[in-house]
Amino acid sequence: MWKKKRQNVYLEQKQRFRRRLFAGFIIVLVSLGAFVLTIGARKEPTPKSSPTVIYPGRFTEKKNFRQSVRRVTHSIRRGDSLYQILVSDGVDLGEVGDLLEVCKSLPELNGLRPGELLNLFFAVADQQLTKIRYHHSGDKVLTLVHGDHGWITSQYTEPPVVIPALAQGTIKDSLYQSAMDEEIDFELALELADIFAWDIDFFVDLRPGDNYTFLYEQKYREGKLVGNGRITAAHFHNDFTRHLAYYYKVPGRAADYYDQQGKSLRKQFLKSPLRYSRISSGYSQRRLHPILKIYRPHPGIDYAAPVGTPVATVGDGRVIFKGWKNGYGRFIAIRHNNRFTTTYGHLSRYAAKVKVGSMVKQGEVIGYVGASGLANGPHLDFRMKKNGSFVNPLKMRFPAARPIPESHMQDFKKRVASLEETLDHLIAQTEGQSESSTALAVSEGL
Repeated sequence: MWKKKRQNVYLEQKQRFRRRLFAGFIIVLVSLGAFVLTIGARKEPTPKSSPTVIYPGRFTEKKNFRQSVRRVTHSIRRGDSLYQILVSDGVDLGEVGDLLEVCKSLPELNGLRPGELLNLFFAVADQQLTKIRYHHSGDKVLTLVHGDHGWITSQYTEPPVVIPALAQGTIKDSLYQSAMDEEIDFELALELADIFAWDIDFFVDLRPGDNYTFLYEQKYREGKLVGNGRITAAHFHNDFTRHLAYYYKVPGRAADYYDQQGKSLRKQFLKSPLRYSRISSGYSQRRLHPILKIYRPHPGIDYAAPVGTPVATVGDGRVIFKGWKNGYGRFIAIRHNNRFTTTYGHLSRYAAKVKVGSMVKQGEVIGYVGASGLANGPHLDFRMKKNGSFVNPLKMRFPAARPIPESHMQDFKKRVASLEETLDHLIAQTEGQSESSTALAVSEGL
């Protein structure tokens, strides 16, 4: 009996132990599950925060500002003034006076330039002027904002949006006339002539049917064309010769134009010292002088051009003579090195900075076309000496400047390929538009 009772106690203790062990196991499982869930939650990837989440105030403020104002844009014309624009847009005269007083610290606003943009922002709620923004020359932006303590001024830079544009033309008479016919900016035509000035004499080398295509930069601000940039690539077909040019900057050098092999287009001397004219008298050993009426050598080139046409030095050098020289009239002589000297006669006047002994750079204006001395009309008498003897500058071949170094040829070729791809794309676009216009004209005719 005693043994049986002892056995029962033992069984009860064993069952209690099992129940406690099971309960403990359940508690451990639950705790472990909670721990795993907690760790998993911690390991969940944090969603990428957008600027809107991090800086909600900044974007909300900008959005609210745009919705709360009415913007008026003025493209400045000659004679416009800030006072006139503000009054015409209904700004109170007292407010205009306060603004003009503040503008004393921004003198640019007192002399608005034609072609630039002026933005006025008016509050939609009460039509009060709250902000003025003026795009000054280049990338400079001037602003006036109305705050709690009056008008606050600030300045910052805002580069324009630059996109590539295409220009094409065919020569009938001159590059100038072709540019006029194709409505190409005259400054771009001058730049094109400058790019190829070492290989093409635009006075005598052009032939009817010559054609050109070039890629250039257009600058936009707020959707408005504000100016043109440089030419970045150009093709010029002259008398069965194809000339190519690509704009590229070699580190450590000034940016320049190179052909497709990476050879510089820049030569020791320009082919001519002035733009857009004609040769009235060429290099000759026996020419009838138009005034003296006698035959004598004319070891130079006479470029007929209007009085005042700028004359540039064809190469770097030092001015060794400036003054009146007999029949040559107002005359300049430049020594370029130990071998070459060039002279410029019959000038109407000299450039202000040109003095005997001063250094001049290739393409720098040194004087202006005239008819001083023995001349029967305005022209430039241009001559070149090599080792003390006259030579025909139109027949000379001069060495080029440094080419693209081998270390940069791969990058240069990538640049050329990119420019050519852009040219092809824009040409295809232009041809497509031309075909569409022709088809539309035919259909309307039918």
